[in-house]
Amino acid sequence: MASAMSSVNTMHRALLISEILSNIISHISVDERPGVWPFEYVTSSKPTLFALALTCRAFSEQALDALWNNFKGVEPLMRCPGIIPAPQKSLQEDQCSPIIPTETQLAIIARHGHRVRSLRVGTNYWRRDYITQAFLRTMAGSFKVLVPNLRSLEIGFPCGLLHLVPPLLGPRLQHFFINVRDYEKNGHHLHTVLQCLPSYCPSLESLVVLKSYHLFREREPPFVLPMSHAIQKMPKLRTVTVPAITKDALVYLGGLPSVTNISSHLPAGSILEDILGSSRNPKLFENVDSVDWEIKEWRDVEVFTYLWPHKLTSIALRSEVKFDPSLLQVLCDSLHVREAFKNLQYIHLSEPIPCRLSSSIIITIDTIRSLFHLSQLRVVDIDTRSCLSIGANDLVEMAEAWHFLEVLLLNKTDGSMSSAAPMPQWITVPEVVGFVELRPSLKRLCIGITLSTIDDDYDMDKASLHALRPRNSDSRLKDLTLKYPRDEEYIRQAYSSDFEILFSKLFPRVNQLHPFQEFQILHSDSIEPHI
Repeated sequence: MASAMSSVNTMHRALLISEILSNIISHISVDERPGVWPFEYVTSSKPTLFALALTCRAFSEQALDALWNNFKGVEPLMRCPGIIPAPQKSLQEDQCSPIIPTETQLAIIARHGHRVRSLRVGTNYWRRDYITQAFLRTMAGSFKVLVPNLRSLEIGFPCGLLHLVPPLLGPRLQHFFINVRDYEKNGHHLHTVLQCLPSYCPSLESLVVLKSYHLFREREPPFVLPMSHAIQKMPKLRTVTVPAITKDALVYLGGLPSVTNISSHLPAGSILEDILGSSRNPKLFENVDSVDWEIKEWRDVEVFTYLWPHKLTSIALRSEVKFDPSLLQVLCDSLHVREAFKNLQYIHLSEPIPCRLSSSIIITIDTIRSLFHLSQLRVVDIDTRSCLSIGANDLVEMAEAWHFLEVLLLNKTDGSMSSAAPMPQWITVPEVVGFVELRPSLKRLCIGITLSTIDDDYDMDKASLHALRPRNSDSRLKDLTLKYPRDEEYIRQAYSSDFEILFSKLFPRVNQLHPFQEFQILHSDSIEPHI
């Protein structure tokens, strides 16, 4: 008995060491991170953390910190002091009367609010006069900060409710995200939030302002000017993602030594010439290593590639118009010859999803061949609404050119490959296996294939497939998406379960997070000649 008690006490003393307890709690808290596990396999860590917080005072502080670290909505803060009851299955009744917390209630909120580090707020389960909105209106008028230690804030309000945001803005906020889904009626509330950011959040490092695709497609968003003025008052910015930006604000970002990532609409060529011309400060954008441009005119891209002054490791170009193969080839040639792009590790080229599919525009390996000279590339993502004509020999060239390649995504949205080319090239499953063997560093692959040769390539008898030994390989491939032409759907149906067996043997290291969808294979090629 004494021995048993001794072991219990020893274990207890070990748990009193802060670092050990912190490590244990970190493993309890990781299960709800987005994308780590499928939703159906996630068990909330909150009950476990709550129980741990009640175990003893020694565990309480760290467990409560983890419990309150990441939240959706401010309702949990309102439940603790009894401002609102426990959650119900249905929407609560609207309450138009103002909510005025007592000093005791505010003290309870403060005791827990200082633990919150990440917060997402939106209108889920809200009505126009819902009690939570009334509470935030009161807090906005009192100038109290609900979550003073908040580091990350994501806003999902329509513009009509943005006047409720200031109580959530605090001096330690580093990451601010907002998606503008409407504007016309209450745009002035958005302007108010943007104006508050520099003074309320002096430590802001990341600013993300997105807009819905349907908003201001033909003109510059009217909130660009107040947003740009606010940006010019934020000295600690590191990453900026905005729909558009004024020339003065872009120059300001270029002069900040902290800025490393800019994502916006690519300015017109004349503006770029004025910003990047020889008369400008040669240290502009010196520390920027990643740019993400939305482009309207290809001539602006030519100016950018010609004048960009410093080395980049990542570039993304999202075209609002269809890729012209000849212009795309010019771009690839420019990336090859300019010193600023010699160290590129990531390249993403895409067309907008609403863009019409085209079977008549063919992008061949010759169009992008100049990229083979960029030997440091780790991620190549080319997502067009045209046909990509890539053959087995082209894959071999890629494997030989890109020694550090980890991600290759070819037309991941539609899977449109070479079915309409003058001389169609189709990649077979064995050729995919061969490519993965040639480039063992590959972790993620999306490519179009044909299933028409599967009977010739493999014995699809179920007993033979079960007897097939898993491929012994050094490959790191964990994420595989193979897309096939729509007219080969009958082959997939004929060998539905057999494909799962085959691919489990060919690619044994692919993650099996979804028991019935572990290989994201066999999605129909959506190209249609007459769309």
